[in-house]
Amino acid sequence: MTHLKSLAAPRHFPKKATVFTVNPAPGPHPKKRSIPLLIAVRDILNYVDDRRTALKLIKDGNFLIDGRPVKDPRFPLGLMDVLSVKATGEHFRVIIKPGKGLFLFKVTAEESGFKVVQVLRKNHVKGGALMVGFHDGRTLLFRGENLERGLGFRILDGVKLGLPDQEIIEAVPVEANVYGYVHSGARAGLHGRILKVRRDVVFPDKPTATIETSQGTVTTLLRNIMPVGGEKPWITLP
Repeated sequence: MTHLKSLAAPRHFPKKATVFTVNPAPGPHPKKRSIPLLIAVRDILNYVDDRRTALKLIKDGNFLIDGRPVKDPRFPLGLMDVLSVKATGEHFRVIIKPGKGLFLFKVTAEESGFKVVQVLRKNHVKGGALMVGFHDGRTLLFRGENLERGLGFRILDGVKLGLPDQEIIEAVPVEANVYGYVHSGARAGLHGRILKVRRDVVFPDKPTATIETSQGTVTTLLRNIMPVGGEKPWITLP
């Protein structure tokens, strides 16, 4: 196991006086864009004061991620994941605080029943099925009667997924008048209505989008925006 020093930890990790901190396990989210479950339980939500108690609670299955119990204390929580606490009935969604990185935002029980994911890849696989991959590492297979539905998805589309059954509730593309969330770049954490999408560019320019946020109008790379609703966001955002 590779150790992670506190000084080298991502900025959204709570600052500790110890030399080492919890290193996220390989999983659906990269190290710099995730929070280990143990850090979330002990240092962010402050349910316990020490590592031993946190490990016991986690190993006993007291915490659910996206509706399923997770017993790995190093499991990486990432953008839009939903953390549910059995004992308290509380639910939290992982989102980005502008200028500070990932944090846990408390949501209602109703909102904990779904999450937003973004389409990052589409591949045909053996047997004629279509595999659609999302930003959180999950994949869905579409075959037979459902193949047309899978073909309808485009790269960067935002999809509202039911939890834990992964039922597709709704999907929206990155286009004008859709509600967008900036997940990468210097403006990460800002959100608002997309005003304009510019796809027809000549190299070395890259596709961009202009979004109206609480801090003014922002233009960023198209790939930095995740659609999170139509005229209004599907989720509660700070």
